[in-house]
Amino acid sequence: MTDWAFLAFVIAIPVTMYLFFSGIFGAQANDSGVAVAAVMMATMATYGGLGAAMSAGANIQTERTTGWVRQLLLTALTPTEFMVGRVIAAVLLVAPAIGAVFVTGALRGVSLSPGTWAAAFGLTLAALLPMIVLGLVLGLLFKPQTAGAATTLVMMALSMLGGLWLPLDLMPEFMQAVGRLLPSYWASQLGGWPISGGAFPLQGVVVIGVWTVALAVIGVLSYRRAVRATRR
Repeated sequence: MTDWAFLAFVIAIPVTMYLFFSGIFGAQANDSGVAVAAVMMATMATYGGLGAAMSAGANIQTERTTGWVRQLLLTALTPTEFMVGRVIAAVLLVAPAIGAVFVTGALRGVSLSPGTWAAAFGLTLAALLPMIVLGLVLGLLFKPQTAGAATTLVMMALSMLGGLWLPLDLMPEFMQAVGRLLPSYWASQLGGWPISGGAFPLQGVVVIGVWTVALAVIGVLSYRRAVRATRR
């Protein structure tokens, strides 16, 4: 799933959705006077980045099938080194997915200062860290035959409940409460903060931090279990 077809998917879908919805609502402004097209750009960039981030698990699935992961597990590679290496590789997939939506927004007429563009891109990329780790965890926990389906289902749930498909304010109160506990929601809020302004979403930093630490611990434990199973 990290081939050109998948990259086209994680780029083409959010770009298409952005063009469609911004074409309908983009000329409007939100309550803060910010163009809806700019706000939607941040949301769809998060959605595209989420898909690319979750593909980190797909990398492991493919390599487990070919036997490459087994070779890695037999080396002296530590769990921390393994996780860091995978995260760095995943960032190389996430950045183009975010950038594609940003470029589309610029071509469509979104005008921001260079500092705002850089801050929005950097915060979106950083806020997607727990989703990268989650993709790795799913790739380690599930068998190659089922990991793809699990990754897709989790990605769809994070997108829907995190307000990437439909604004959280339009959902029932219970779903809004769930959404505010998810890293996908706060990734879009952090990425959109340089554009929308207002108070910095500090709660989002806390939520994303908790998710990242918890998933990293699970990832390390999963790696160690895989090493023990491989060396038996």
